[in-house]
Amino acid sequence: MQVKTAATCVALVALIVFVATAARAEPLRLVTPIVYGTHLPGLGEPAGRLAKLVKQLTGGSLELDLKQPGDGIQPQEILDKVGAGSVDAGFATASFWAARLPAAVLFAGFPFGPDAKGYVDWFFAGNGARLYQQMYDQAGLKVHVIPCAFGGAEAGGWFAKEIHSKADLDGLRMRIFGPGALVMARLGVKTVLVPGGSVAASFDKHEIDAAELLTPAVDQRQGLQAKVKLIYAPGWHQPETVLELLVNKDRWSALDDRQQAVLETACKAMLLTTLAESPHLEADALADLAAKDGVRIEPWPEDVLAALRGAWEEVAKEEGDHDAFFKAVLDDLESFRSHASVSHASAPPQPAATAAIKR
Repeated sequence: MQVKTAATCVALVALIVFVATAARAEPLRLVTPIVYGTHLPGLGEPAGRLAKLVKQLTGGSLELDLKQPGDGIQPQEILDKVGAGSVDAGFATASFWAARLPAAVLFAGFPFGPDAKGYVDWFFAGNGARLYQQMYDQAGLKVHVIPCAFGGAEAGGWFAKEIHSKADLDGLRMRIFGPGALVMARLGVKTVLVPGGSVAASFDKHEIDAAELLTPAVDQRQGLQAKVKLIYAPGWHQPETVLELLVNKDRWSALDDRQQAVLETACKAMLLTTLAESPHLEADALADLAAKDGVRIEPWPEDVLAALRGAWEEVAKEEGDHDAFFKAVLDDLESFRSHASVSHASAPPQPAATAAIKR
């Protein structure tokens, strides 16, 4: 009887140990809706790579359970859903929240703003990351933000009409959103609201004369090259697209130090990887559009670029007058860029032998 009892106890202990081990082995999954589908090159694909990297780094104990656009949560809802804890995390770009957080565009990509390297410098050698979190904290949003990847630079737009001078912009009907639209409107452009999926049809119906959509690699997927054969570059309105990982603050606090470090490290890895890859992805897309589809890639006339820059300075000043945090962030960023520019210009020339070795 005692033998049976002992055997039963041993079996019970073994079962408890097995169940406890199995429970520990069950991965922690963070439900993570994303703004761009993972099938989209540059803009959506980094989310899939991030999820894979997090799983690899943790041996499968932490996973990002990605939810594609349309899987129950609209892209514009992600910030509120994460803040409320309805979902654990979100992979987005802050420009989606610009209507309620004016400074959001400064962390996402804005007219004549930094390229990817400039953002990396500001985030990690300047005040960028601190101000990024401060924006959400001041708004009372319970999210922890991590800059997490670059989606690439946009082109200057698709045009059915040639632009020879700023006078050609007056009366032009263009599909364009955000601060770029405010700038264009200053120069007489009639901005038109057209859903992304309807841009090609709008060109066909002569409802618009020009359109900016997304990056060249994504635009190519939309088939705009079958309707329009002229692109102006560079994409002054969005020289880079910053993608962010948002984690609900309570959920973030519940993660242990190692899990938090994995998410931070994985996002830094994605930032550096996409910083290197994005320019080639977009350049290859433009080259394909030119070679295979006969699309002309033309530079903006100098007087047009100058006028656009001047209009942006006016728009930015007005935004800063209306929103003190917008002004504080833009002033900090421009001060950092100016200092970095002076430091780079004053750096001693590299010896030829050293330069050859580094190349």
